[in-house]
Amino acid sequence: MGWIKNVLLEIGREEIVKDTMETKTEQVCLFIQDGSIKEITSVVPEDAKDVIDAKGYLALPTLMDNHIHLDKGHYGGKWHAVVPMHSVAERIEEERGFLRDALADTPQKAQALIDLITGRGATFLRVQTNVDPVIGLDNVTAIKEVLEQNKHKLKYEIVVFPQHGTVVTEELGLLSKSLEDEAVTTIGSVDPATIDGDIEKSLKITFDLATKYQKEIDIHLHDRGTLGIFEINRIIDYTIATNMQGKVQISHAFSLADVSNDVVIATLKRLKEANIAINTTVPIGMKALSIPLLESYGVKVNIVNDNINDHWSPFGSGDLIERASRAAECFSMTDEVSLSQALGLVTNGITPLDLEGNMVWPKVGDKGNILFVKAETSAHLIGRVCPERVVLFEGECVSGEFK
Repeated sequence: MGWIKNVLLEIGREEIVKDTMETKTEQVCLFIQDGSIKEITSVVPEDAKDVIDAKGYLALPTLMDNHIHLDKGHYGGKWHAVVPMHSVAERIEEERGFLRDALADTPQKAQALIDLITGRGATFLRVQTNVDPVIGLDNVTAIKEVLEQNKHKLKYEIVVFPQHGTVVTEELGLLSKSLEDEAVTTIGSVDPATIDGDIEKSLKITFDLATKYQKEIDIHLHDRGTLGIFEINRIIDYTIATNMQGKVQISHAFSLADVSNDVVIATLKRLKEANIAINTTVPIGMKALSIPLLESYGVKVNIVNDNINDHWSPFGSGDLIERASRAAECFSMTDEVSLSQALGLVTNGITPLDLEGNMVWPKVGDKGNILFVKAETSAHLIGRVCPERVVLFEGECVSGEFK
């Protein structure tokens, strides 16, 4: 890549009036070589050639989508609205009817989604891929091929996801077979109570397979109320018993928004102990789990895209900044510091400034994964969802241009 001049960086904060902070910035030059940041200086050397002008764009860490479905969707193909359903089980039954026919268009649609999400700044995707009695491992094969074709602009992990139930899928040996693939990093699961009908059997299969094949775990938990809380606590029990702290994530976890504060706090303390992360889309139309509360108890939270225009939902722009902005709005994160820190919800916790205002990114030696945005600060970006962006992955421009 070489030298990039007129790059805006956040360097600290100052209190301009009581309890009101302002982000301080300065323009610098970056030298990027072999995929990493080699120098951060005030001026470009006189003998530098082919210098790129960032035109005052703000440099931020690129985005990480920790939960995205690239199969089973409509995006990239013919428009479809959603057929009304009343439960997850009904939605799964609907899915059984179209999976086989949808396979031919899966690569094209997956590519369209990748282009959409990476164009908004993501350079990491944790991809949920169906393994089920209808399609077998065919979606894993198709999605893996597409992801490999895009490795010039992203890193990825593959989650094998038994949407139709862990028990029925593994009775056919499909999960075991899929986990033999070295490209697969994670085993998924879904609603052990209401989909599998047997919490203990479902969780035992999941944790046994994860242990045997040395994979991580991502459990999609939609079950509400005290049932969902009971399942979360059993997941925590299994995590600690199998020494998988830091290797388990729970997606959705709607039940954390349903029960009393005392129950939630007791559960959050245990989630912190087990180092289990929570993935959320910040759903609207229902009471959302409180991201500030989770973070205050040390629970790691990732905001994710999940599904974009598929048979579950017609919505989704693919923009994680837009999702983080929605979270900030939902939870009244309106001051400069709160807005700035909201960026960490979509960057795996990396922000230019820490909570105290110390500059922690970028540093010499960091990967050249940079999201350049036409914004004054990261708080400005979260508040306004500024659309002008340029994306660097490992030092190479993969999307956008400086205007």
